[in-house]
Amino acid sequence: MAAMGFGLAAIMLGQSMIRSLQIQLVEKATGSITGHVRVQRSDVDESKFPDKFMPDPEPAAKVLDADPRVAIWGRRIQMTGLVSAPSASLGALICAVEPDREKKLTDMSSYIKEGTYLETDGKGIVMGRKIANRLDVRLGEKVVIMAQAADGSMGAEAFRLVGIQVTGSESFDGQIVWIPLKAMQEMLGRPGQANQLAARVVDIEAAEAVAADVDARLPPGNIRAISWKKIDREIIGIQAFQNGILTVVLFIVFAIVALGILNTQLMSLFERVREFGVLMAIGARPRWIVRLILAESLVLGLVGTLLGLTLGAAMIAYFGRNGLHLPVGEAFSYFLPFPSVIYLVPAWRMHAFACFSVFLITLLASLPPALRAGRLKPAEALRHV
Repeated sequence: MAAMGFGLAAIMLGQSMIRSLQIQLVEKATGSITGHVRVQRSDVDESKFPDKFMPDPEPAAKVLDADPRVAIWGRRIQMTGLVSAPSASLGALICAVEPDREKKLTDMSSYIKEGTYLETDGKGIVMGRKIANRLDVRLGEKVVIMAQAADGSMGAEAFRLVGIQVTGSESFDGQIVWIPLKAMQEMLGRPGQANQLAARVVDIEAAEAVAADVDARLPPGNIRAISWKKIDREIIGIQAFQNGILTVVLFIVFAIVALGILNTQLMSLFERVREFGVLMAIGARPRWIVRLILAESLVLGLVGTLLGLTLGAAMIAYFGRNGLHLPVGEAFSYFLPFPSVIYLVPAWRMHAFACFSVFLITLLASLPPALRAGRLKPAEALRHV
């Protein structure tokens, strides 16, 4: 019974760890740069980095404004370009954003370690510490941004470094710079244009439904609304891989639990053969013996399941409050700013499945010894040593 309880508690802890990791991974990916829903050109080569402009994004902006499920949205321009300082030049992903909206749309402003965040009408630039070190620039110094303008020429503008961020991610700290959208539009000769509208919805579980509804209300043309699942497809792949691993582990644990219960019941049967022989000698029918063993297994399953559920819930609650330190931050650090502390949350549907499965396995594993006990001959059972 104790083994069953500890086994179920371990299963619940594993389920919660996988589910919590998936939730935090989605939250960090969408909260760092992707957003929950995006409106962008439908003919872009790569949904993650749309490189084609929407000449008039305002009709789509009105659709997002009118949807109460959209908490905040913002216009953006993302494109590759060159960042030049007196001592070095580097290629980088230039993210031009509306600062006031972006602070509510993503959490990138929270990673500022020196200086301040962007101002809407200023010509400041925020970059990671790694790229700042490579360019050998410090707060207050100027860098020049260069990118292809609307007429095909090379647009260039000087920006003053106002903030240095440290996210812990190689990509974010070493390859991305942030500037105000208005300054970028002026530099490229694209007033009012953007290559994406990123939105954060109230309930992330409704992101696909919101994207579908927004897409249906967009004016005719070559723009579309998509959810984060069609942008961060690698996260969906990671989730499928983790779920597959969890399924294999659960199958192995369930098999171990079943074999343990079967072994326990068989040992109990051999130790109680004379007891069953006495019962059958005084009139107990074979089906009563079968029912007796099944009833004992039922009680064993109920108590073991309750013990595992209580222990598992207690561990999840503890690590949900205090966090569980795992080296996952380093594993994802190249792509995302990701913490190394996972705060567990219960996955009740998965836990309910585990509890039901362990309980059912307990009953099924007790069937062979119960049927064997029902076939005992009283005279032979009484002579059993």
